[in-house]
Amino acid sequence: MSGSQGTTPSDLRAEGMYRDDGKHTMYGLSLRWRIGENSPDQGAWPPPADWNNGDAPYPQLYEVWINGEVRQTVFLYWPAWDWAPSNSHWVDLGEDPDVEYRVKIRARSDGQFTDFSNEVTAGLGGARPWSAPPQPRERSAGPDASPRHGTVDHPRSRAAVAIRDSDPSPICAEARRLNTSTVWQEVVPGAERMLADYPWNYAGKYLEYRKFFENSAVPSTGNPAFRGLDLAPDATLGDWPLTELDTSAATQTFTYDYTAYHTNESWSHRWFITRAGWDPANGLSWNDLEPIPFLVEVQGSHREEDSSKWEFASFPRRTGRAAIVQIWGGHGGPDTPDGGNGGKTGEFFASTCDVMLR
Repeated sequence: MSGSQGTTPSDLRAEGMYRDDGKHTMYGLSLRWRIGENSPDQGAWPPPADWNNGDAPYPQLYEVWINGEVRQTVFLYWPAWDWAPSNSHWVDLGEDPDVEYRVKIRARSDGQFTDFSNEVTAGLGGARPWSAPPQPRERSAGPDASPRHGTVDHPRSRAAVAIRDSDPSPICAEARRLNTSTVWQEVVPGAERMLADYPWNYAGKYLEYRKFFENSAVPSTGNPAFRGLDLAPDATLGDWPLTELDTSAATQTFTYDYTAYHTNESWSHRWFITRAGWDPANGLSWNDLEPIPFLVEVQGSHREEDSSKWEFASFPRRTGRAAIVQIWGGHGGPDTPDGGNGGKTGEFFASTCDVMLR
């Protein structure tokens, strides 16, 4: 059954684009659509007729279907002064995309899904550089630089199980011995590395964290203080404590454990899963992950209780051992020495979750 036609996305447009940050060129699909009075042609001024100071009756949950199957759930939130995030989205495709993709979206409104938008085909052959949309005239002053600390609670991350919960399993005990940090909510590359190569691109308005993951150091973000989190299961240490997930269930519910919750237009959550056939005994590198995140939240709800839990249906339906990597980040972190990059390096917090899919 379809939801209200007034909240059905239409006039979907998709363009293959790329973001270039040094040695990493990340491809993606830039999506825009019509929702309510917000058109894909809407400029930076004036606001849509139904904007109502950011309280427009637009859906905040979408599904992105690619080549005929659901690949991503998106929770979209937006600041009161900027309507662009309410009808636009960037779909990560990684560094080695296919030639073209068929894309359609649908929204969830009043407890049910709307009809699908039109389906469009986007090619990557002529991908052009992505640039941030122009900002409205009445944007708020300055970024929210308050601390944003946390880790995934369900499925439990390695930081949660080994550091926060002091799990007695041999691999967790060894991880605690190897770590020089006992801070479970701040698995980050460290200020020195972020100052050397900012993760937040202030001019382009996006977070590029992949450059901090080398070899099999995804769980630690390459930070020696958390090197115990990179341990691979073996006969001596055993496996990491696993969270079982029923992939036949209609939906999954994931949760996040915040020690400080804040919201800002630059911040996002992104969730990736390992490719089928991944062997945990070989460690975890970024190339082991599916390039398209299956779950994304942009901006964050203004109410903490709405932004620490996600119920969604885009989780891959397969079985076996897997890992989930979640990145939360945006414009914050250490001050830049010359005030550049908007005054901050940017930062992100990484969570690696070990799961058994049933």
